[in-house]
Amino acid sequence: MDLTFNQAAKGVNKEFTVNITDTCERCDGKGNEPGTKMQHCHYCGGSGMETINTGPFVMRSTCRRCGGRGSIITTPCVVCRGSGQAKQKKRVVIPVPAGVEDGQTVRMPVGKREIFITFKVQKSPVFRRDGADIHSDLFISVAQAILGGTAKAQGLYETINVTIPPGTQTDQKIRMSGKGIPRINSYGYGDHYIHIKIRIPKRLTSRQQSLMLSYAEDEVDVEGTVNGVSNTSTGKRSTGN
Repeated sequence: MDLTFNQAAKGVNKEFTVNITDTCERCDGKGNEPGTKMQHCHYCGGSGMETINTGPFVMRSTCRRCGGRGSIITTPCVVCRGSGQAKQKKRVVIPVPAGVEDGQTVRMPVGKREIFITFKVQKSPVFRRDGADIHSDLFISVAQAILGGTAKAQGLYETINVTIPPGTQTDQKIRMSGKGIPRINSYGYGDHYIHIKIRIPKRLTSRQQSLMLSYAEDEVDVEGTVNGVSNTSTGKRSTGN
């Protein structure tokens, strides 16, 4: 059964068509054509059991003539041909439990039968799954990473307000406890881990570039060089203006 990521994570009632062998609907499992009568089995006297003499012993077993019915079908059902069972296509509603994983197989009752269903879960464009935990990326600006702030992230159940600590690094993880997937066959929920990605602008305004150069002049923990900034004889940086 195909499921979306959200359907597998949250659970869903999904309609499904199955082919199963079940009680014949035409004859209601009796085996004879509706409106016809069955003949009394004279071989077993209608008991469905026959007596077999084996020397000093007497055994009772299922009647070989009527198959234990006690009667004989004279006009078999045109659908099941007297077996009382027929292949049927049924439209059923499958209650998919929250938290099922890709490739997981569960057993479901359908009528008087049971079927095994294997789930195929689609990948999400937003979330990555690790058991009951989910992971997603959140892009923030350079200013947010340096100064801190807040940002909104897409959650599994709702939009999440995320607090960005000052000095946040790229690929830093922020854990949202209990915001993951229900733990199947257990209690509670997994966690949502948000991976921070810092979006570096490709173009700057003149003011932004001037501010960045001013910042670079005072920066001391730089390996290598910064374009537009050079070391002065006093050891301080200069923009060369």
